[in-house]
Amino acid sequence: MKKLKRIMALMLASTLLMTGITGCAFGKNSTSNAIVAIIEGEKIPESLYRIYLWYTQQYFEQISGPTIWNMQIEGQNTSDLAKQRALESTILSVVAAKKAEELGVQVTKDQEKAAKENAEKFVKNNSEIIETYHFGEKDIEKFLLATDLVSLVEEKLGQNYMPQEAEITKFIEDNKGIYEQVTATHVLLKTTDDASNELPENEKAKKLAQAEEVLQKALNGEDLSKLATTYSDDAGSLNQVDGTPDGQYTFRRGKMVKEFEEAAFAGKDGQVWPELVKTAYGYHIIKTDAHIPADEEVMRNEFISASKREFTNNEFNTMISNAQVEKTELYEEINIINATEETIETDSASKE
Repeated sequence: MKKLKRIMALMLASTLLMTGITGCAFGKNSTSNAIVAIIEGEKIPESLYRIYLWYTQQYFEQISGPTIWNMQIEGQNTSDLAKQRALESTILSVVAAKKAEELGVQVTKDQEKAAKENAEKFVKNNSEIIETYHFGEKDIEKFLLATDLVSLVEEKLGQNYMPQEAEITKFIEDNKGIYEQVTATHVLLKTTDDASNELPENEKAKKLAQAEEVLQKALNGEDLSKLATTYSDDAGSLNQVDGTPDGQYTFRRGKMVKEFEEAAFAGKDGQVWPELVKTAYGYHIIKTDAHIPADEEVMRNEFISASKREFTNNEFNTMISNAQVEKTELYEEINIINATEETIETDSASKE
């Protein structure tokens, strides 16, 4: 898992808290003010760290499922790695807040109101999560405001950065082929059933004979779109709602199966590929309608946006790496709470 993903996870976290996650309501949540770490002089209570750890746990399990805690990633036990990722997100929230002061950036009244309302809603609908993972409403509110502030700092940092024109030009020249598109019309005679199983040999032979017939019709000048309406087994390219002719697709490289893509891009505009094209789906009759050159303005904007993201991520990486962090003994004692397996740990801090 790249560090880029680790530090950006915080910005995505609020989505989990503002969606319809629900739990059974019971009990009163128990949180702890015991200190887990001191970051740039700011004391981080256990309850606040717990919400970062909870989110990180959801993120890990979303990728690999609940069995991830029996695995190793990057040479570490996943539970230790999750703790470290959670700590890095917490560090990011602290250093981003300090950077916000420096840049004159602050959350709006509307964002403060939304964070408060979403925290209240989450607590109301998720008492079981609160009870199990030991964080409270104020922790959620701080967490949501932190995600907002990180996003604001990212935006501000990005405004102050622009890649060199030479870098933009080089990217465009090196990647035109990737951004080039082709519009092609095809007829597919499938040699598999709806479950992607190969048809019996006699059925495949019939499909081949039919494909050869359609190819000859197309080479003789018949409209391939009309032939698609009559013969094609590719339901996805028929009766398209945007008015696109039957059998037609417009796509970049890497979007279609290799054999189909190669024939479509290699063909000349307005001409039918002179042979059947065999793919895992069956036999294709393909006509290249038009090559569409890369849109350099789109490429330019995408490169600038990506460069700004890379710049701000590097800035965040540097801020995290340079932050003064002191972990307490409590940090070492905290474990992942795996509620699905009912292996909830207890520690003295959680009882305070």
